[in-house]
Amino acid sequence: MRRLLFPLLLATILCTCVRAQVLTVSDELTMRSDTEYNLIGKLGGQVLLFQDRDTRHLLTAYDRNMRQSWEKELELRGRNIRLMETVAKQDGTGFHLLYLFREKGRNFLQLDQYNPAGNLQDSVTLVDFGAFFTTPEDQSFRSDDEKKLVLLIAEQQTKVRSIGIDLENMELLYDIETEPEKFFFNDDFMQAEVTNEGDLYFIIERDNFRSKRKEHKYEVHTFRAADRQVSFFEIPMGDSLTYDIYFRYDNTNRQLVAGGLYTTKDFNRADGYYWLNIDPANPTQASPRFTPFPTTLIRNIEGKKFNKKNPGIDELSVRDLVLRQDGGGLIITERNRQLERRSNASRTQVVNNYGIRPLVDYHYDEMIVFSIHPDGKPHWSNILHKKQYSQDDGGVYSGYLLMENPRSLRFLFNDEIRFENTVSEYVVNGRGEFDRNSLFHTRDLNMRLRFRDGVQVAANEVVLPSEHRNKLRLVKMTYEVK
Repeated sequence: MRRLLFPLLLATILCTCVRAQVLTVSDELTMRSDTEYNLIGKLGGQVLLFQDRDTRHLLTAYDRNMRQSWEKELELRGRNIRLMETVAKQDGTGFHLLYLFREKGRNFLQLDQYNPAGNLQDSVTLVDFGAFFTTPEDQSFRSDDEKKLVLLIAEQQTKVRSIGIDLENMELLYDIETEPEKFFFNDDFMQAEVTNEGDLYFIIERDNFRSKRKEHKYEVHTFRAADRQVSFFEIPMGDSLTYDIYFRYDNTNRQLVAGGLYTTKDFNRADGYYWLNIDPANPTQASPRFTPFPTTLIRNIEGKKFNKKNPGIDELSVRDLVLRQDGGGLIITERNRQLERRSNASRTQVVNNYGIRPLVDYHYDEMIVFSIHPDGKPHWSNILHKKQYSQDDGGVYSGYLLMENPRSLRFLFNDEIRFENTVSEYVVNGRGEFDRNSLFHTRDLNMRLRFRDGVQVAANEVVLPSEHRNKLRLVKMTYEVK
C-alpha cells in the first residue's frame, strides 16, 4: 500500500482512549549471505515472506500467532532470475512477482500471479529483450491502487525504455522508448509517476546549478495509456534552486503535485519549501509557491549553529508526500547525514594494499512536517524530534515507518540504534497537534527492528522485520483499544 488520503481536518484533539500495543513475534529464520527477502503483506489471514536465495525462491506463511504454518519453493521460469517486484493485491486475494529471466541467450520479462496459498494462478511473458550487451539499470514505480506498474530500463544512459504493466489484467499496456535531448540517466532523471489509469509522467531535472539558476526547470514527458498520446511540458523554477523534491500524482483531484525544498544561494542549506500543483490539461499555468522557513523553526533545529545572516536548515531530505482530499498535502522531511572516516584500530579493516576500509557514521535526526493548502499557502508545520546514530550498518535500523489511518498519522521509530532500545511513536492529527509516546523496550525481547522495511497490513497493524546476527524474525504489532 502506498499512501492513503489524509483529510484536511481529521479531529481537533488527539484520541484520548488508551491504546495498547500487542506484539506477536515469529521464530527465528537463519538468513544466508546470498538471501534477500521481501515482506509481501497479510493475505488470506496469513503474513507472507518471500525469500530470494539466488537459485531458490521460497514463500513462507505465518498464522495469526506468527507461527510458521507452511513454506514452499516457487518454481520460477528460466535461469539467471532477477526479481524486480513483489506486489500484493490490495484486496488480499493474491500477489504478483515480476522478474527477468534468461533462456537460450535471450532475456525476458515475466509476470506471475499467485494466490495466498502460494499456488500459481496465471503467468505471462511480457517482453522479449533479446541479449543485453551491458547490465541495464532499472527502477519501478507503482500506481496508488497498485494495479499498474511502470518499469524503467536503461541499458544506455542516453535513453530509457518505459514498460507499462496492468497487473490486474496481466497484460502489457505499452513499451516505449524516451530519448530526451542532452540526457544522461544517472544525472538528469528525477522520478516517474504512474496514475491509476496507467498514464506515465517521466520527470527530468535541468540546470540545477548556481551558475544557471535562472534557467533551472523540470521537464515532464507524459504518455497516456488509453490513446497512446505523447506530450511534454516544462516547469520553470523561477530564481531558485532545488535542494530536494518529491512528486506524487493525486488520483482524487487528477493533478500532478510536487513538494520540495529550495535554496537561493548554495546547496549547503535549504532556505524554505515549495508546493506545486499541475493540471495535466493545462500544465503551462503551473507555478511553484515558495515559503521561507519560519525563523523560530530554524532556531529550534539549528540551536547554537543558527546563522542570523544566512538562516536555513542543512542535511534535510524530502521523504514523502501525503495527499489531502482537498488537493493540498503534507511534505514530510527528515534530517540525515553520513560521515566517512578511517580507522587503524583493527587489521580486519584492511581491504587491500592501498588503504583502510572507511567507517561510516549514520545520523537520522529530526522530522519536520509541513502541511500545505491547495494554493500552496502554509497551513501548519511541526518538528518531531528524534536523534538516531549508528555505525557501519547502512542506516537500516534508523528512520521511521509511517502508519496511516483515517484519524491520524503515526511515525514509528527506534529511539536509539542499539540492541536494548525504546520504541517510540509520534501521533499527528489533521491540525498538526501531536503526542509522543514510548511504546515498549526491546530489553529481553532479542530484537532489532527495521522500521523502514515494515509493512502496514491494517489500519491498526504493522509487520516489522527484526534482524540480528543473521537471524530474522517477523514482529506483528497491533494497536488494541482498551
